[in-house]
Amino acid sequence: MNNELKTVTILFRATDYIRSCIQKDVQRYDLNVTEFGVLETLYHKGPQSVHNIKSKVLIANSSLSYVIDTLIQKSLIRKEKAPQDRRHHICELTDQGKVLFDEAYPRHVDQLRSVLDILTSEEEQQLQTLLKKLGKQGSSS
Repeated sequence: MNNELKTVTILFRATDYIRSCIQKDVQRYDLNVTEFGVLETLYHKGPQSVHNIKSKVLIANSSLSYVIDTLIQKSLIRKEKAPQDRRHHICELTDQGKVLFDEAYPRHVDQLRSVLDILTSEEEQQLQTLLKKLGKQGSSS
């Protein structure tokens, strides 16, 4: 096998494995990964504009509208017009959303730690450094 792109193949396989673990974990809460990402943003950052959520979750605006509507139907978030600018909307967790995430988030962290704990602390730090170095390359272009 030619080693020219072996790193990319390994990175994709690792990413696919981690994505699969995340999907499997969040399905326990009747959520998909994007819904979980929106809830996680609101859980850690508090009420947010739809625009801020979009930049945190990295999703297309049309898809985000669908995800937000789904989370509203599940009574996990609410959306209201922003008081300072009625053209924008602010989303926040409902009490039911807070209760769900108070339970789900620590379990989610434990699940992902079980995946990452194959690495030593030093290896994990090194991986973070290397991935940031790769990622910065894309943000400067």
